[in-house]
Amino acid sequence: MLLLSPLQIDFLNSVIVDLQKKNQELKDKLETMAAASLNGNNPSELDNYDSHDKQPAKKKPPPRLFCDICDCFDLHDTEDCPTQMQMPDSPPHTTYHGTKGEERPYCDICEVFGHWTDSCNDDQTF
Repeated sequence: MLLLSPLQIDFLNSVIVDLQKKNQELKDKLETMAAASLNGNNPSELDNYDSHDKQPAKKKPPPRLFCDICDCFDLHDTEDCPTQMQMPDSPPHTTYHGTKGEERPYCDICEVFGHWTDSCNDDQTF
């Protein structure tokens, strides 16, 4: 038979008391989680069941805006860069303000309006 000193008995009793407290805390947490899941909370809300005495976890801030063209932070994103010239979806509207029935001079060589083909000064032939 093993004989224990009073000091060893006190130590073992304190360990038993600590384990009983820990066991009761875990039971309480389990009950809280079970009640929360029955109330329709999602799993991420169940993770912070014991955080009522702690600060809420801070969310990660969104990434900073950065422009690869201007090489600058926080002004705009590369896709929104004002120096980036984007082609319009449709061709620009005409600036001709003549009458609708009038024939406009067009050059087949230069492929531009403004003069006729027979009066073209372009010396290059293809």
